[in-house]
Amino acid sequence: MSTVKKTLTPEQKELNSIYNHYKDCEHGFATKDGYYGVPVMGSNTKLALIHKGDIIKICRNETSARNLVDRLRGKKD
Repeated sequence: MSTVKKTLTPEQKELNSIYNHYKDCEHGFATKDGYYGVPVMGSNTKLALIHKGDIIKICRNETSARNLVDRLRGKKD
């Protein structure tokens, strides 16, 4: 039985590297497909949701930001 190794593009390798660097951070998050939840200055809970360099929305908390990421992934299909 042969195993097929999935080859990653340089962009996918970079996104995985960024994800692995930020996966254990205390504030904010990064996903493997390029979504970032970045803390908003002056707030303990608000996150700016960023994708491809654009601020998509300012979310009240991490849960709402992650829910928005899930919804946006569904629209992409």
